[in-house]
Amino acid sequence: MSSTRIKIVESSILLFNKKGLANVRLQDIAEYNNISPGNLTYHFKTKKDLMDYIIYYMIRKLVEIEATQRESLKQMSLYNILRNNLVFLFNYRFFFRDILEIINLVPNAKSVFKDVNKLNEKFSIEYINISIKNGYMKKEAFDGQYKIFAKNNWAIVSSSLTTWEVLDDSKNKYRKIIDEIMGHFYPYLTKKGVDRYNKKKKEISKKIDEDFNNL
Repeated sequence: MSSTRIKIVESSILLFNKKGLANVRLQDIAEYNNISPGNLTYHFKTKKDLMDYIIYYMIRKLVEIEATQRESLKQMSLYNILRNNLVFLFNYRFFFRDILEIINLVPNAKSVFKDVNKLNEKFSIEYINISIKNGYMKKEAFDGQYKIFAKNNWAIVSSSLTTWEVLDDSKNKYRKIIDEIMGHFYPYLTKKGVDRYNKKKKEISKKIDEDFNNL
């Protein structure tokens, strides 16, 4: 892919994040990149063509994230799993915020939305299973309890990100999101798990400040 094409895609994502899909025209994207509208439409004739490629771009990022999450699971790092998900959601937040409009424009966006949900739930459940095996989390009180838990975990991440984007401009909004998710896990921890969590709490707070400082 040409450098101009990459620049158009990445700047479009930034503009969509900032203003929303409906409020950004191809002309706005051309002006942002200091190129002519004709140059832009040479690469992407319509907003649908552009969104089709952004969807492809996101799929590639999802594949990269899946590989990274596998490594985080080996290290039993809940923080890294949460961070990777949160950074992805933040970088493509327009997609989750404007998903119904995007699906109307590009129907196959629905499958990407499903894949992101499934990926989040999959790694949550795999982490929980490893944690139970190592004595950090309690066993299910009933069949399917942690499947529901994983779905709720995704809901916390996505809703919190939108809420704080609208209502909270402070730099510690990401700390609040991760604290909420960690708090979601807390009641399911064994004593061994609580001890591990308390030991890692300061380390996690420091990592949040380092990892999200420039977002």
